Amino acid sequence: MGNCRICGKKTLGDYQYCIQCNPRETPKKQQGGTVDRHYSQVNVNARLKPDYLKEGYYNDQGYLRKEIFTKEAEMVAGVLAAGGMTSASLRRFYNKLRDIYTRYKDNKNFDEIKPDLYKFYPNANYAVRRKTATVPEAFLIFINTNVALAEQSPRNLIGFVEHFQSVVAYFKDNEGRRN
Repeated sequence: MGNCRICGKKTLGDYQYCIQCNPRETPKKQQGGTVDRHYSQVNVNARLKPDYLKEGYYNDQGYLRKEIFTKEAEMVAGVLAAGGMTSASLRRFYNKLRDIYTRYKDNKNFDEIKPDLYKFYPNANYAVRRKTATVPEAFLIFINTNVALAEQSPRNLIGFVEHFQSVVAYFKDNEGRRN
């Protein structure tokens, strides 16, 4: 028996997802190749755990916690995939974050890049609320939680970049299970 990648409950056999979190429908394509959002809302109950990133990015010794690279990143990727998020949407946000981080590394002026971090709040909200959105509500929680931490210090910005990179890496595995 294993544990569900999304909620952590015990699974039957060697399944990666429990019965509640396992998507039962595959998104259906409309004419023209677009995904019908009615069917792509695979698991509207898929949510991030309430204690997600409660411990922040760093452990007591001041090093990045293992979980932001493994368990927590895999859980986020599973929730986002179950909610119907596309790889393209996820990468678009990740690339914005990488651009901000690169600008910070070039000039070491954290206050200068903070407004660009703040832009994630409305951009994520807009992406979730669009009629043709391929971005689930859980992504808004992911962004709000991480930006709130990242805006506190350059060190937390690094934590956000590392965590988001891990989510993108795990997402490919989770996205494949829907198709």
